[in-house]
Amino acid sequence: MTIIGGAPIPLLVKGPVRKTITYAGGGTGANAAETDIFTVTGEVIVVALIPYCITNLDESAGTPTLALGVNNSTALFVAATTATAIDANDFWFDNSPTAVGGMAIPATLKDIAITDNISCLVGGTNNISAGVIEYTVYWLPVSSDGNVVAA
Repeated sequence: MTIIGGAPIPLLVKGPVRKTITYAGGGTGANAAETDIFTVTGEVIVVALIPYCITNLDESAGTPTLALGVNNSTALFVAATTATAIDANDFWFDNSPTAVGGMAIPATLKDIAITDNISCLVGGTNNISAGVIEYTVYWLPVSSDGNVVAA
């Protein structure tokens, strides 16, 4: 139960909603390509967004980057990160990921109000040629039509 303005408000968190993305160069992972991860309708609060790398991200040449945000703010959650720094069995919580067994979810990945689709953007100088990230979101509707589904 959350207290807002002195009154208890029951908050019913929705989720988890999950989407696994396999990055593969010419399709998902193509340079300068934005990929929707979750489709958002109405107004929602992202309670927690958790990107977890299942398979190392790789590149064929150059230095691709990956950012996590929404359609009109592509680095809202995580700034552009050198793709090859995102390793298997690690959470991707910031633009300089480190191998740890667990960590607190940072403020940039929780309690964020949005109205646009959650997406990732490949930047840098080449494609992400391989790798898998599982994205998990917990959310709350703000508007009567607020909803989040895997894209």
